[in-house]
Amino acid sequence: LKQQPWAPAIVLLGYVVAGFLVVPVTVLIVATVFVFGPWLGSLYALAGASLSAAATYGVGRALGRDVVRRLAGPRLNRLSRLLGARGIVAMVTVRLLPVAPYSIVNLVAGATHIRARDFLVGTAIGLSPGIAGIALFTDSVVAAIREPGALTLAILAAVAAAVVLLAIALRRWLGRRGAVDEGP
Repeated sequence: LKQQPWAPAIVLLGYVVAGFLVVPVTVLIVATVFVFGPWLGSLYALAGASLSAAATYGVGRALGRDVVRRLAGPRLNRLSRLLGARGIVAMVTVRLLPVAPYSIVNLVAGATHIRARDFLVGTAIGLSPGIAGIALFTDSVVAAIREPGALTLAILAAVAAAVVLLAIALRRWLGRRGAVDEGP
């Protein structure tokens, strides 16, 4: 796939189809980085996840609030209110600290009053650090598998520790700001 000229189109289409099948976006990001490497894989992952988000947001917008609430369940009412009230900031927060499956958040966002532009900008900003962390970690795992040794394993351990510590620090920082609570 990596060598094919149509690879970007296939990857983007794959993200959209996977979004409708509610495949975890993290799995898609790991696979994309594994196939295309950390730099190109990250770009494809961000583009694919954003396109998938836009497509499922559009479906949520078309279905409307009542249908989406029935599909997503009453627990997501709070998420719906948050997204509608805080726009880009809410989307960044939801993407940094996933509170519900990716596709479900997109459907709920489509059914709320959040503007498409705010949704897409917040999604891209919020996904970027996670994609970078996943790309770095995946690349370290691949390097450790291809060339196992003390150095590659030490790098893998350091990257894993850094990703975990950054996630904990981010969660605490957002928690102090009141952006994180018991969930939707």
